[in-house]
Amino acid sequence: MKKLLYIALLLVGTTLVAQQKKTNDGISLAAYVPRQVEGIPSSARNMLVNRLTQVITKNGISDNVYNARFILAPNISVLSKDITATAPPKTALNLNVTLYIGDGISGNLFASQSIELKGVGTNENKAYISAIKRLNPKNPEIIEFVEKGKQKIIEYYNKNCNQVLKKATALEAQNQFKQALAVLTNVPESSTCFNKIKSKIASLYKKSIDRDCKQKLAEASAIWTANQDINAANEAGAILSTVEPQGACYGQVKSLYTKIATRVKNLSDRDWNYQLKVLDLNKTAIRAARDVGVAYGKNQPNNVKYNVKDWY
Repeated sequence: MKKLLYIALLLVGTTLVAQQKKTNDGISLAAYVPRQVEGIPSSARNMLVNRLTQVITKNGISDNVYNARFILAPNISVLSKDITATAPPKTALNLNVTLYIGDGISGNLFASQSIELKGVGTNENKAYISAIKRLNPKNPEIIEFVEKGKQKIIEYYNKNCNQVLKKATALEAQNQFKQALAVLTNVPESSTCFNKIKSKIASLYKKSIDRDCKQKLAEASAIWTANQDINAANEAGAILSTVEPQGACYGQVKSLYTKIATRVKNLSDRDWNYQLKVLDLNKTAIRAARDVGVAYGKNQPNNVKYNVKDWY
C-alpha cells in the first residue's frame, strides 16, 4: 500500500498541471521597498507595497515575502510639487516611479520600467496616495516589464539548476526536508530545470510528510497517555488533525484518533469536534510540496538583506 501511494505521488509529481500553469508559473517575487526610496509618508508607503503586490499577483506570479531571492522594488522621485489655487488649496504631485525586478541576493538587475504618476490631495500624504493608486498592474508597459523579469528568472534557474539541486540534496542529507522543498519548489514550472527536479520534489515531499506524521503521532500519543481527559483529547486532536493522509503512519494516526474519540464519547456523551484530514485528490504532489515549502518559509525569520544599491 505504501509503495502504491509513493508511486502515485511520483506520477502526479512528474506531470505538469496545465490548470495550475494558467495562473502561476511557479515564479515568485517579493515586493520590497528599500530605504533609499524618497521619504514618503508611512500610509503612502503601505499603499505602495499593496500596489506592488498587485503588480506581482495580477501578472500571474506568486507573491513570496518570505526570504525570496527575486524582488520587485520601486524608486520614487518627485518631478513637481504644487499647491493648487483652489479653495481649499490642495497639494498636486507629479511622481516618477521606476520599478525594478532582479536578483536581490546577487544584485543583478533583470528589468526596469519608469512611469509618471500624478496625484492630488488635501495634503501631501493624500497626494502621494492618490498618485500611487494610479499604478495600474495591467498597464501594457508594466505587463511587458513583468514578462521580461519572468523570463530572466526562468533563465536563472535554467543556468543554475545543478547548484539548486545540489543545495537541496545537501539539505536532504541533513534531514532538512522542508527546507529542501522550499528551495526546489521555487523553481518555475516553465523552466527546463523543473523537469530535472520534479521527481526529487515528490520524493522529498514523501519524506517530509512521513517524518511529520511520525513526530506528530508521537507527540499526540504522549499527551493522551499522560492524561486521558477532555483537555488532553483536544490537545492531541489538534495535532492529529494536521497530519497528511499520505503519511506512512497515517493508519496509526487513525487508530489513535478512534480511540480518543471513543473515550470522549464515553466521558461527555457527545461527538468529538476534531476531524482528520481527508486526502485531496485534486491537489497535485507539486502543489502540496509547494504548500510545505511556503509554510516552512513563513516560520523562518525574514532576515534577508537585499543588494539593490546599483539599481538606481
